[in-house]
Amino acid sequence: MEAAHYAGAPLDLTPKEDAEHVAQQTDGMVLPSGSVRVTSPGQVSQMPGFAEGEWWVQDAAAALPVRILDPKQGETVLDLCAAPGGKTLQIAASGADVTALDMSEERMRRVRENLERTDLSATCITMKAQDYDEGLFDAILLDAPCSATGTLRRHPDLPFAKDGSDIGEMISLQAEMLDHALRLLRPGGRLMYCTCSLLPDEGECQVEEALARHDGLSVDRDALKIEGVDPRWVTEEGGLRLRPDYWPERGGMDGFYMALLRR
Repeated sequence: MEAAHYAGAPLDLTPKEDAEHVAQQTDGMVLPSGSVRVTSPGQVSQMPGFAEGEWWVQDAAAALPVRILDPKQGETVLDLCAAPGGKTLQIAASGADVTALDMSEERMRRVRENLERTDLSATCITMKAQDYDEGLFDAILLDAPCSATGTLRRHPDLPFAKDGSDIGEMISLQAEMLDHALRLLRPGGRLMYCTCSLLPDEGECQVEEALARHDGLSVDRDALKIEGVDPRWVTEEGGLRLRPDYWPERGGMDGFYMALLRR
């Protein structure tokens, strides 16, 4: 992982529709998970297809939670902590009725700009996630605030900007948000919990403890059986652990954890 961090990160794109077309336009390659990787991108806003809204920037690992959640046309989906909007765009592109929520007005402005550029639609709400209590949803995506230790290759200053003293508070916040999200989930619905963290306390442990707190909650292991996911990445409790040193021959990926919960 240290070697992967030093190597830096390529630019990954999530195509709105045709991955092969985007790869041809940008001189990139289609990854097994469906993202397009560009090794010499130049200025993003000047790349072919950007102005036309044919794709958006999103690391391949960050695109997997929505692929696993698999939103369907007509479903109601809540995207908590939505900004800057990559996952919101994925859900909207599926045809689902998506509500995007974030507590930062400035960050939500970026979500609206990205929706406009890609000609996609979502209901955008600026609010603290724990204060939102409107209805029940078929599916929920919770990309919870975390230590961001999985993104060190993109943000090498992170260990110097943070000393780790707030991680305990983050872990408590994640559990609080996960419990609240479950209250907004329709019976029989599914919830994707994910963090861009390498710390088990922010991933595997959160899911194990949520299963202990909530009767009738289970992990959907079968949902992880999608193109681009190596079965060796599946963890004991049924989540998916991604690391920067995975796909070394392709340039790696961000560190991420995700698990699909059903009730």
